[in-house]
Amino acid sequence: MSYFSSFFQNGPNNLILTFIQRVITLVAITLLSACSSDDSGITSPGMSPLVTYDASVATYQTLDGTGLELNSFSDHKIFINYWATWCAPCIRELPALSRTAAILQDEGYIFLFASDEKIETIEKFMKTRGFDQDFAGNFVKLNGYFGMHGIDAVPSSTLYAENAILLQSWAGEREWDSPEVIAEIRALTQ
Repeated sequence: MSYFSSFFQNGPNNLILTFIQRVITLVAITLLSACSSDDSGITSPGMSPLVTYDASVATYQTLDGTGLELNSFSDHKIFINYWATWCAPCIRELPALSRTAAILQDEGYIFLFASDEKIETIEKFMKTRGFDQDFAGNFVKLNGYFGMHGIDAVPSSTLYAENAILLQSWAGEREWDSPEVIAEIRALTQ
């Protein structure tokens, strides 16, 4: 029986009931997974424990598979850089972003470097490029694909206030560790 014939025989109430059951299931999974412990590896001085989520429904994952959302970082300013291992401008700006993360980490900033590639691909890239040692900031996996999240270009970056309110988005490569750009970031979060 096709979807349409089922719809016309059973009426819209059956579809509505199925939809409500799925929504309730997703809400229950989200609430239960919010109670998990923090083994994420995401660090910042003086950071309170993270709220973590089931990685299968979360927007982001740590490289060990812990699910994260923006509200995981309460009381922190969040800078997210969207990048890819195949993107030359992305790779060029990562060292400057690491230096910026190191400069701003004591001011309550969390830097996330989100790729939509497989965790194994991200880890191999980090090791090959030496970003697994002495690198400020946190590599994470974006679940799904960039386009699903409204990200039209890489590199692109987004800055959020402590309450996860979007402050600014940038598309393209920048000199993130220049005094002017660091001053701009600080001014946006004041």
